[in-house]
Amino acid sequence: MPVTDTALADLLEQLVNIPSVTGNEQEIVDWITRRLAASSRGEVIRHGLSIVWRAPRQGRPLVVLAGHTDTVPPQGNAAAHRIGDRILGVGTTDMKAGDAVMLALAESLDLDALRCDLACVFYDAEEGPAAKNGLRRVLDESPWLREASLAVILEPTDLAVEMGCNGILNVEVRVPGIAAHAARPWQGKNAVAEGAQWLMDITRYPVSSKRIQGLEYRETLQVTTVRAGSARNVVPAEMVVNLNHRFTPDRTVELAIAKLRSHVPPAFGFEVVDQAAPGAVCLDHPEVQRFVRMSGARVAGKQGWTDVARFTAAGIPAFNYGPGIPDMCHRADEYCPIPNLGVIYEQLAAFLTQGPA
Repeated sequence: MPVTDTALADLLEQLVNIPSVTGNEQEIVDWITRRLAASSRGEVIRHGLSIVWRAPRQGRPLVVLAGHTDTVPPQGNAAAHRIGDRILGVGTTDMKAGDAVMLALAESLDLDALRCDLACVFYDAEEGPAAKNGLRRVLDESPWLREASLAVILEPTDLAVEMGCNGILNVEVRVPGIAAHAARPWQGKNAVAEGAQWLMDITRYPVSSKRIQGLEYRETLQVTTVRAGSARNVVPAEMVVNLNHRFTPDRTVELAIAKLRSHVPPAFGFEVVDQAAPGAVCLDHPEVQRFVRMSGARVAGKQGWTDVARFTAAGIPAFNYGPGIPDMCHRADEYCPIPNLGVIYEQLAAFLTQGPA
């Protein structure tokens, strides 16, 4: 029976209505596990709050589809609802729409007719710190996944093929001062005043562009949090500034850290509190080129970080391709167009089934 847009929309609505804020994925993982097990079409492997489904191995090249099940906290949009051809609700676009397509493919494809062996990874904790990301654990505990010839992450791309991804650094800069009574500030050193000029300069860091394999990537540096002071009548002894740095796929984490350190005075504290390497750009890989030709999809660089980086670090060519809308991620009015679900399903089904294009 064909998988229709309506069936995909119903499946997405079910997934959205299962709460799965990062750290609380148990209910949705149990639901997906039961559903996959009931289909009796492959093996279901649990890795804590992550799941791997794989079709029976037949010695063909392995293709992995992957998506995270967690969401950011709801903003009055916990329940799914429809307006016209859109489904609204937390996680609709980022990225339960991709999960719905993956689940439908696992349940409906003629597994014997595929041109590849297939595995689907539903993983937890993507929206939190990189160190707790569930895909990292899955790749360690199921090392056979590292044999994949290709991985597709169904992150939001609005039907585009998005290659690679920028890397991320979060750095805490600590500006030192000396506490004193606010009535006698000359007895101390105000950390805010000490760092004010630097803070003004760093907020003016320009956005720059770089082209890799013909695709544009933008480097950014943003001050995202600032905190100082312990009481209203105390001169602040310290100001702590978080710098969020997105760097292009041709740079290593080490080079990005060194460049960022050069923009911080030596007297200030500098601590990397979170980091994620960029994803390699694989546009020149034959299987990626084949998908681009078959789908006719627009090709672009991925500005935000995705787990393409984990696959490419393991030597697996990978790209982002999903039904969600990147600009709608983490918004109170988040939605996914229902027709996008069908397009992604059909294009991936054709790619996994048809011969060389």
